[in-house]
Amino acid sequence: MSDAPDRDLLAAEYALGSLEGEERRDAERLLAADPAFARSVGAWQQRLTPLAAHVAPVAPPADLWRRIEAGITPATATIVPFRRRVRFWQATTVGALAVAASLAAFMVLRQPEQPRVAVLSPLAGGAPVLMALAERGGGLVVRPTASISVPTDKDLELWALPQGETRPRSLGVLPPSGRTLVAQLAPNTQLLVSLEPKGGSPTGQPTGPVLYGGWLTTIELPRG
Repeated sequence: MSDAPDRDLLAAEYALGSLEGEERRDAERLLAADPAFARSVGAWQQRLTPLAAHVAPVAPPADLWRRIEAGITPATATIVPFRRRVRFWQATTVGALAVAASLAAFMVLRQPEQPRVAVLSPLAGGAPVLMALAERGGGLVVRPTASISVPTDKDLELWALPQGETRPRSLGVLPPSGRTLVAQLAPNTQLLVSLEPKGGSPTGQPTGPVLYGGWLTTIELPRG
């Protein structure tokens, strides 16, 4: 079908839960009537499932619901659509949604067969801040999923530590905005990000604290 790519993108957005209004209703009608669309939604749900294991749950502030209720007067309660109040609640978990949306964008725009994805989180614990996608041909795309602040006299440096090895190799300085580079990496390679002097490590090994890390995990794409 000529609209197959659009249908697949719609299925991805439905699986992410990012559709609203008429678009969501259209997707639900397709889900009920079009077996191919239903399979596409199921495929996207399976593709995104591995990411959930890397995203730490984030509890909303204890007083969040009280602040929501306090901000809704009887007048505004009748005017503000319910979905907008729900959207405010969803904003408390926007970090996890941003990670999932980033993965979906990678796979829609740059989809290789059996992509390998790494979600890099602080080693001390916390929500992911970087995502890496290993592409066919040796490309590695690294993008932030959250704002990263780096001192002006420092640089982040990206490292690869293949399974079974003890000394990481540098993949170069990593700007906070991310970068695309060439790197032949095996599955289950650990990616690490350290804080180094300006220009990168002077020794060829991490000299500053290792801030973030994650493993390249192969995502099996459903067929058919």
